[in-house]
Amino acid sequence: MVGAGPFGLAVAAALKAANVDLVLLGQVMSFWRDHVPAGTRLLSGLNGLSFSRDDFSMYGYQRSVKRPLSLPVSAEDFLAYGQWYHQSACPQADERLVASIGRRESEFVLLLEDGEEITADRVVVAVGMKPFAFRPPQFAALPSSAVSHASSFRDLARFEAKQVLIIGSGQSALECAALLVEHKAHVEVIARSLALPWRDTGHLEWSSARPTGIKRFADLPRATLRRLLDDPDFFYRLPAAARRVLLRRTLRTAISADLKSRLNSVQFSMGRSVAAAHFQAGRIVLELDDRSTRSADHVLLGTGYRVDIKGFPLLAPELVRRIKTTDEYPELTRRMESSVSGLFFAGAAAAWNFGPIMWFVRSAPWSAQRICRSVW
Repeated sequence: MVGAGPFGLAVAAALKAANVDLVLLGQVMSFWRDHVPAGTRLLSGLNGLSFSRDDFSMYGYQRSVKRPLSLPVSAEDFLAYGQWYHQSACPQADERLVASIGRRESEFVLLLEDGEEITADRVVVAVGMKPFAFRPPQFAALPSSAVSHASSFRDLARFEAKQVLIIGSGQSALECAALLVEHKAHVEVIARSLALPWRDTGHLEWSSARPTGIKRFADLPRATLRRLLDDPDFFYRLPAAARRVLLRRTLRTAISADLKSRLNSVQFSMGRSVAAAHFQAGRIVLELDDRSTRSADHVLLGTGYRVDIKGFPLLAPELVRRIKTTDEYPELTRRMESSVSGLFFAGAAAAWNFGPIMWFVRSAPWSAQRICRSVW
């Protein structure tokens, strides 16, 4: 099991319960510990953030700590839940990093950071989103000291009194903007969209009750489509063209309306894109598509994540060549197995076959049960 974030822990717990001979590799909840800014609030409710539907759900964690978890859930509470889940339901993790995953004859060979090799009959890759952080080509040649992804820092206090440009208009970009302002940074958001895609508070649980009233009835088709898209087996049966459109539409950015009151001092430049970026007099300078320029101490990229399995650094080149892909996602069977027999993917990497829900923690319980049945 490669990865000890939400999906890795969920799968590891299911395999442990099935008495599978398992090694869990990865630093437990490291993305949430090291790369999610302190103070972040999560959109999903307790159901949507649970790794399983049993005593080890977030409701089980809430009972164990003997206090109600506030909504929206803080990243700190979610991190604590993941650590509790690991201690309560999972095998002990080997927190050494995996340097590469290769294949030798009929078995997989995992090279660890200290040079030790581990062999396995099957490998489940559940490394989360961090390896897929998207850095637009305009910024490719610039160092991380000047340009970083929104997932780069946990502590944003380092930017106190600094001028920071944020690229993007999604939840993570605007959450970072709000947190930076609270750390007394001077913030401008530059976004291609003409308007911010606000949504109502998203931490309420999805209700199974039938909508009532004319207004709710008008929303019924959209709610029905959402329910269907949340069914991985339904999404799997769709033709490729439909999957491509639905992934693009349903993964569009959205921002919690709860952030509005925290962004009053943020400057917004909407409908603008970055044409070029370079250093000048010790600062980073952006040239926008309207020929205007911006200068700042740092640029934070709220540009999201893009799965590209061919560029995934852990997979040995000869293994990558054997993985069939579509739109950079690995093609998976109903068992969540790739075209390389015995190599499984969970999390965002599974979204091409099983839908946009794979980008979200709420699909972890389903993924865990599906992979458990597949490897056992």
